[in-house]
Parts: sequence; C-alpha cells; structure tokens
Amino acid sequence: MADGGGRAVKLSAADMRFVVAEMLDCRMSRQYERFTSYVDPAVVLHCHSWRVGIVGPKVWRGASGVRELFRRTDENYLPLGYEIVDILVDGENAVVRWRADWRRHENGCIYTNDAAHFLRWENGLVVEMHEFFDAHCPSTPGCACPPSFEALFTPRPAGLSRDEMERRARKLISFEEDGPDHVLLRQWCSPDIVCEFVGDKSRIPYAGRHIGIEAVIGIIRAIRVEFEQRLQGVSDVLIEDSRVGGRRHVQWRHRGTGRTGVSELADFVRFDDGLIVELIEFRDTVTLRRMQD
Repeated sequence: MADGGGRAVKLSAADMRFVVAEMLDCRMSRQYERFTSYVDPAVVLHCHSWRVGIVGPKVWRGASGVRELFRRTDENYLPLGYEIVDILVDGENAVVRWRADWRRHENGCIYTNDAAHFLRWENGLVVEMHEFFDAHCPSTPGCACPPSFEALFTPRPAGLSRDEMERRARKLISFEEDGPDHVLLRQWCSPDIVCEFVGDKSRIPYAGRHIGIEAVIGIIRAIRVEFEQRLQGVSDVLIEDSRVGGRRHVQWRHRGTGRTGVSELADFVRFDDGLIVELIEFRDTVTLRRMQD
C-alpha cells in the first residue's frame, strides 16, 4: 500500500496481527468487499483443502476469485462462531491458525473445522495466501495436565537460537525417503511431545491428538505402510519466539492404488527449553483423496 506521496508502506508485526484478525472477522461475517480491501487486486489464493459439497480449482486468482470462493462456500455453509488459536508473524509473512463452526444448508448439520492460512504481504497488501482447512478431530490426551494460568501468559523460552530452531526444523523434514530420522526425533523432541494431525478420523485414521515420542514414531511408520513419500522442497519457514510454522511439498505414491501426487503440508512446532514439545500438522486433503479413491 502506498501513501499519498507514493511511498511504500510496511506494516508492523502488531499491524499485521490486527489485519489478520480483521480479515477473519470480515470473512466470517460475509463482508467480502471489506475483506478484499486488505488484499492486492492480483492476490493468489492456493487451497490445500477439501470441503464436502464444494467443487472448484485449487488456485483462485484475483480479488474476484477470492470473493467467488467465499460465495461458493457460503452457498453450502453458513459461517457461525470462530476463534483464533495462534498468529505467528515473521517479516512480511504471517500464519494464523483458527477454528470455526459451519452449518451446512443441505442437512442442517454443524461442522467444526481447523484451519491455517499463510499470508504474504507486499506494500501493505496481502499478495499470496495458502489455505489449509480440515475437520476438527476432538480428542483428549491420555495424560498431560492443562498449563497453569501463569504459563499461558508467560511462555517458557525456546532454549535455542532462532538459527538453531530453523536448522532443526528443516533437518527433521528434509528427509531423503519415507520419513524423518527416528534417532533425531528422539534426540530433539520431548519424550512427552504433544502431536496433533488435523483431520477426520474416518479418512485419516491417525487424526487427532497423541502424546509421546513413541506414538509419533508409530504414526510415521503407519504412514509409510500406506504411502511412499519423498520431500520435494520447503516453501516457507516462519519463526517467532519459540514457535516455528512452515510449508513443504512432498511427493507421494499410494501403495494400494499406485497413484502419485505432490501435496502441500503445513507443520507447526513449539520449542521449550531446547526440545520440541508440540507438533501440529495439516495436509493437502484434495491431493491425498485423489490418490486414495
């Protein structure tokens, strides 16, 4: 965005958080025009998600394309309440995780979904968005007590430098074949790590929340049984405080159908005193469904 003298304007981290919250409020209250006032007219929206009853391209171009996606969605669903789970800002990039309820017009059922949106700014406007969107899987950890009130507002330090957090995150996902190194997982992760795979258990059996490094390794092994996988590249790595959010694309081959595809994944990692204590993952459900069906 340029000011009256044509000078480029760069938003502060606080401003970006405000804009992200405003954009979500506009989306859920169906104020399409106000939403698109925050985006570049040539914005590109990449959808790495699947919605029942909605068929459309994976890439929507321009502010008009964003409005069309919203219109198609709202023809099928009524947006209800929502909450922001986390916002991470790094330079001119941000990612927001949020959760919302939607009522489907066809059957009146209410669906709760988890979502993550990566946003990139140029000159004060959002020029690119990546959307991850899937069913919320309610689950209760087998142990793990809720954090204290003080811990919620005074998070513990990462215990590592920014560069070391990025190095470890990249190393764990930059595997040559079939999955991350189990030795490094045990070395760099807390024994009581909380791992959450977003999605519907009817389509992703391991969806939900799991406690402990051995549970995480067991899920990785189960994925290998169904899929061959090879990392194709890391697209984004955002770091703020003790949190890391990133996008990567992975080549898959379903061992049952033989179909192949490249899907986007989004991972959110939190460090505490030098160890990874939380991992949350979203997947490109459109590509995975096409390979499985």
